[in-house]
Amino acid sequence: MKGFFALFFAQFRILLRNRLDLFLTLGFPLVFVLLFGFIFAAPEGPVRLGAVFISSREPLLQVLSEFPEISLKEFANVQDLESALARRQLDFGLVWDGESLLFLFERSRVQDNPTFHGYARRIARALELRLAGVDAPIQAEKVHVGKLPAATWFHYIVPGLMAMAILQAGVLAAAGRLAAMRELRILRRLLATPVSGWAMLLGVGLVRMLSGFLSASFTFLFASFLFRVEFLVKPGWLLFYALVSALGAMGLGAGLSILVRKPGNAAAAGMILVQAMLFLSGINIPLEFLPVGLQLLAKALPAYYMAQGIRAALGVVEGVPANFWAGLGFGAFGILSLLLFGRLLLRPD
Repeated sequence: MKGFFALFFAQFRILLRNRLDLFLTLGFPLVFVLLFGFIFAAPEGPVRLGAVFISSREPLLQVLSEFPEISLKEFANVQDLESALARRQLDFGLVWDGESLLFLFERSRVQDNPTFHGYARRIARALELRLAGVDAPIQAEKVHVGKLPAATWFHYIVPGLMAMAILQAGVLAAAGRLAAMRELRILRRLLATPVSGWAMLLGVGLVRMLSGFLSASFTFLFASFLFRVEFLVKPGWLLFYALVSALGAMGLGAGLSILVRKPGNAAAAGMILVQAMLFLSGINIPLEFLPVGLQLLAKALPAYYMAQGIRAALGVVEGVPANFWAGLGFGAFGILSLLLFGRLLLRPD
């Protein structure tokens, strides 16, 4: 037991001294939190609409009063409206001549224009009904049926980044650290001591597992306090998915370190594997943006179910049995892989 604790604290000190490794383990996920936080968690301002009224403005002003999220600015002529739109002082514009509506959009706003097109259709439809003197035959009401009534895309990303931190730390535990110890011949000297190989494997793995948990915790706290996002945490389920993610990732890393013997190549292969899984699992980008074939591939990857499980544990999505069974299977794979490859990992040459 003394040998195990000596190895554990030695590996912990090595992690703290290696600045690059420390950044990749603890700091890299926080960079993503900042990046996605300022993009997706920033408070939304009003939709800026510019208008030119050539004829009576009353019908249209009454319609626009039904859209409290729209901020209206009037212009004297179309040229001034187009100039403001080109400088992005407005989101979109309209011209009303008493008989028809002309909407103006800035074509380079590829991501935002579909939203503005939706507003234009709703405004045109509401004006048409008002001029006809009738009410809308169907009244639509938005009802949120999920757990978080104010959930945003950032709520969806944060659990994925937590899964990324744990998976990355687990893969690099075997694919990076143990392979480096083998190449530097540290492993040979340690195996000559009374410390058992499994105590050595457990000491290295436990440090990396705890560093992954610490990174995931920092990610959660950073997002919660800096961007004021709230979650409905289920500690038991969160711990379960964190453990199986770490075990499964260490199993993947063990397999990689057997296939790729050089530590630098093994670590690079581990990073490529993790980033590929994260890209295809809908963590960095919405899964809906991927082609149908890649969406099917994503749902065959363990990272997808680990991220979904952590999202369910934080109350972002509903928990489903598939996440639990996938997590259980991934954790079992990790344990089996470590048992199968552990003896090969601990070979000095």
